[in-house]
Parts: sequence; structure tokens; C-alpha cells
Amino acid sequence: MYEILIKNGLVFDGTGSKGFLADIGISKGKIVEIGPLRHLRGKTEINAEGNYVCPGFIDINNDADHYLSLFELPQFENLIRQGVTTIACGNCGASLAPLIKGSLASIQKWVNPSFFNVDWQTYGEFLNFLERKGLGVNFLSLVGWATLRRDLAGEEFRPLKEGELKRLLSLVEKSLKEGAFGVSFGLGYSHERMVGLTEMIAVANLVKKYNGYLSVHLRDESAKFLESLAEVIEAAQKTGASFQISHLKIIGTPYWDKFDDGLEKIHQAFMDGLNINFDVYPYDINAQVLYLVLPEWLTIGGRKALIKNLKDPATRKKALEDLKKNRHLYEKLVIADPGGQWILAAKSLEEIAENEGTSLEETLLRLLEITNDRVIVFSPNISETNMIKALKAKESIIASNSAAYNLASGKKGILVHPRAFGTFPRFLGHYVREQKILTFEEAIHKITGKPALKIGLRDRGLIKKNYWADITIFNPEKIIDKATLKSPFQYPEGIENVIINGSLVYHRGLMEKKLLGQILRRK
Repeated sequence: MYEILIKNGLVFDGTGSKGFLADIGISKGKIVEIGPLRHLRGKTEINAEGNYVCPGFIDINNDADHYLSLFELPQFENLIRQGVTTIACGNCGASLAPLIKGSLASIQKWVNPSFFNVDWQTYGEFLNFLERKGLGVNFLSLVGWATLRRDLAGEEFRPLKEGELKRLLSLVEKSLKEGAFGVSFGLGYSHERMVGLTEMIAVANLVKKYNGYLSVHLRDESAKFLESLAEVIEAAQKTGASFQISHLKIIGTPYWDKFDDGLEKIHQAFMDGLNINFDVYPYDINAQVLYLVLPEWLTIGGRKALIKNLKDPATRKKALEDLKKNRHLYEKLVIADPGGQWILAAKSLEEIAENEGTSLEETLLRLLEITNDRVIVFSPNISETNMIKALKAKESIIASNSAAYNLASGKKGILVHPRAFGTFPRFLGHYVREQKILTFEEAIHKITGKPALKIGLRDRGLIKKNYWADITIFNPEKIIDKATLKSPFQYPEGIENVIINGSLVYHRGLMEKKLLGQILRRK
């Protein structure tokens, strides 16, 4: 007798192959049989007739560590209800380990970490901590290069010295041996703008040695998008390492016409044999920290330097003048998380400026001051046409770029991006079923087998005998997102069952309270 027996479902195995009718027997956390098993029994039996049975969705770009929500809401209800069974954190240059000085300064652009007590230093100690605590989904992480670099160099904006680079590479190597899956760069953020190609190549060569991958937040997602993309492709060419570009997009209407060229460059690099992919979320709304719309020169030196610079009349005047040149980056933005200034949440920059009787630019700078440069904003400055092209591209993987939430999270007064509650059902329901941009087998591959291969998961991501039983069952006619920009705290429809490590954790609206995810280590 199986522990769980799934019957009568149309199985999509995650390879991109068409669905086939089969039953699935699960015992001891693993898939033990696939085939006609109708005459056998299971302690728990699931009738999947009319539904699709596929591997659990893998979110290759998750921010639950950046927002520390994996500790506050370890059940990950918003993700499990989307069908997600595994998340990859440590993206965009920031991770929670290893720590040289015990500082979480690299994540303070997203959240105030001062209240949180760190109980680890090495990467291995961090994973052990998570195992003791428990998580609702499977968890893995990269090493954030900015976390290491900032701990070592502080607020000094300069290239690393030879000895410093050697020390950081040694920490990365130790972390890779302890189970890290690779390294991430956040080249668009102030503390990594001094990272050059030589530094990136040194890290990439080390990661390749351990068969890991590198995740890169591009240096510029607007005017210099193509140049930033060329930098990553060059690093891939010179090292042969596996690269994953984070949340690929172009921000700002003046630059949208560059996107086709960027996709073609990635495709050509892929066809030339480079191991390069990118992730994308299925929304035309951008979410980012507010300071990224500022002229680059103003952010040199970090948060303290920025706030100090804004108090200088001459510097402030120049900042206002430079901001006006790129008004398209912020003129329609909405305040999502105002760093504790809850009265500002859900208000547009234009609305605040009108109430205060000040310009958009002056209002923006004032927001940075009163929140101590800790503001998350939304802006509808991504082309949906380009986004759909990215979803369809051979090299793309679908990811949420979000964190852990539940319905009660909305009571805090913040807004979250609707992708936190709707990414995967929106992709499958709106873009696959309704707009037919891909077949279901192609789409399921982009959220299961493909990210598993990119990450290096050898026994997850497929419906295959002896693989871990991470399985999502959904109704192809009903699956859809419900979260919106104005009302994001809504769970999707159409996800029927979610199984993680052989245990049924979600069944038609009911969540298992036990935390049954595993902490994954690179093998």
C-alpha cells in the first residue's frame, strides 16, 4: 500500500513532453511508481480526474530572505497555494550567510534588520539554524556577493585589493562546500557598482569549479540595458560558467525598443553554447527600492552618505535637475512599503506631491529623507509586449521575485506586488490557457524541470521514479490569479493539491500546519 496514491490525472512530467494519463504511487517521501495503478490502494488517495498532475513549482528567484519573512511566516502559505514547493533565495547580491561581522546591512534596502538577532556566521551554520526552525517549502540559497563585499569593505566604494578578493573567494568556496548553490551579484545596487568584470570572472571561475550557478541583477535596466547584458555574456564566454539573469526587463518607455535586441543577444549566446538563462515574472508592474531611480552619483557611499548629501543645498539642486531628465522612471510610481510611515502607503508620488504642494522631484527626495531611504515602490513602466516575449523565450524561467506572506500581512498597511500571491496561476491561467502564448507542457517545464536543471537539483523538478514527491495538482480550466495591485492579498483559484516531500500539505483550501520542507544543500 502506498502512503499517497494519485489516480486518473493527466501527468506532465516536467521535461516539456506532452501529458499522459497515469497514476502515481508515493511512499517514504519519494515517487515509487508511475503507471496504471488503479487496482492498488493508498492510505491517502487523490482522484485527479480532469486535473493536471505535475512537479511542484520551483521559484528560482525568491526574496523571503531579503524581507526576513521566512522567519516570520515560515509556512509560506502564499506560495504553497500557488503550487510552489521549492524556493531559491540569496539573489541580487544579498544573502543571510555567510557573515564576516554578523551584519545584515546588505538587506536593509528591503527591510530594517536591526530587530533581528543573528544566530549564525557560516553558511553551514545558517542552514543548520533553518533546519531547527523548519520551513513549509524546500529552501536553497546562493551566496550574496554584496553581503560579503560590504562586510569587508564597508561603505568604501572601490575595487577590492588582491588580498581582499582572495579572502572573499575563500569564504565563497567554504560556503559552496557547505551546500551553497552558487553566488549572486546585484550590480544595479550601490554597493556592487564597483564590481568589475575581473572580479566577476574570478567568482564565476570558482563557482564553475563546484558546478554551481551565478545569478546576476543587471547593472542597468534602462538606458544601458544592452551594455549591462553584454557584460554578463562576456563573463559567461570567458568562464563557461552557468549564469542566470534576474528578473529580466527594461524599465522606462524610451528604452523598450531595445528589448528585442537584448533577447536576441541572449538567444545567440545560448545557441553558441553558453549556459545562460533569465527569469521573468508575468506582470508589467515594476517593484523596486526607491533609490534606484536616483542619479548614480548621488548614491555613492550608501544610505548615510545619501541622506547627508540631500542636506547640502548645492547637491540637492543638482539632484533635482538630474532627476527631471528621467521623469519617466518615477512619475507614475505608487508607494508600496514606506518604511514605517504608514500614512503614505498606497499613495502615488503625484498624490503626495499635490497634497504637499511640491514638485515630484522634491517630493521624491523628501520621501527618502523621512523614511531613511527605506521605501519600496511600484511603477507601471514595463512593456507587457516585451514581458510576453520574455515569457515565451526558450531561455526564460518563470519566478515570483517575491517573499512569504499570508492574508493577515495586509493588515500592516503595506501593499505587496500581486506576484506574491499570483505569479504561477497568472502565468498558467491568463497567459497559457487564455492567451495561448505557450502549450501547457512548455509552460510547466519553465516552472519545474527547467529551473531544477539550472539550479542543479538532481532529484527534484520531474515526475520520475525515485525522485522526491514534490507534486502540484491543478485544474487547467480554473487556475487563475486573483491578486491585483490595489488588492494584492488574495489567494488564487485552481490549485487543488500540493505534496511536498511525500506529504500532502494543501488540499482544496486546507493547509497542513506542520512545516515539511527540506533545507537543500548542493551535492
